[in-house]
Amino acid sequence: MKKIIYLAFLLLTLISCSTKRDILYFQDIKDKPETKVIYTQNNIQFNDILSINVSAINPESALPFNAKFYNSGSTSGNDNSMMLNGYLVNTDGNISFPILGNIPVAGKTTSEVEDLIEKILIEQSQLTNPTVIVRVANAKITILGDISSPGVYPFFEQNKTLIQAIGAAGDLSMSGKRNDILIIREENGKRTYGHIDMRKTDWFNSEYYYIKQNDIIYVYPNGPKVHSAGYITNYTGLLSAFFTGLSLYLLLTK
Repeated sequence: MKKIIYLAFLLLTLISCSTKRDILYFQDIKDKPETKVIYTQNNIQFNDILSINVSAINPESALPFNAKFYNSGSTSGNDNSMMLNGYLVNTDGNISFPILGNIPVAGKTTSEVEDLIEKILIEQSQLTNPTVIVRVANAKITILGDISSPGVYPFFEQNKTLIQAIGAAGDLSMSGKRNDILIIREENGKRTYGHIDMRKTDWFNSEYYYIKQNDIIYVYPNGPKVHSAGYITNYTGLLSAFFTGLSLYLLLTK
């Protein structure tokens, strides 16, 4: 009987403990040399809303090329105003731009769209030395699963890392799996799935180091957390029930 109790306590200790190997991030970083940071630009996608501002040497001549010229009632400059005054990328990958008509933008970076609109304005003799600034007004990511604050998070940076995105959501819960963060990405008409092991750094130069608008980040719960959803809440509860039964048995057999 003593051996059974000893083994039960040993089992309880083993299954209820997490090791550093399960919890710590970037465990191999001490073995890494200095590496170069490679910045990227996100491509514009279907359903993006673009905020486009056109200016020129003569400010008045550029007014007809700005959406707020046609929506003078919404010029507060807040996020909702930016989207209401923005240009929706349709299913064909185009935006409908004042005077210039349809402009293909899907698959291009914001810098490429800036250059394209400036080129069209010059070629059509619309403006002299125009300056165009393009931003994605509704860029957002969705973070779900075993994380402190799941939800939909907007972002406005050109480059935002997966690490920063997870930090904005309050970090993974202690029961969140570090070795398999799922990233679902839709881009250029295709859906891809990335699996990231946060305990390592080999993914720093991968396509998933920087997030893209509309990414879905999912944190899987670990084994004990999954089991806790059952009728017997977890292994600890199971062993507790075992010891309770054992105690009753010993009392009744005295």
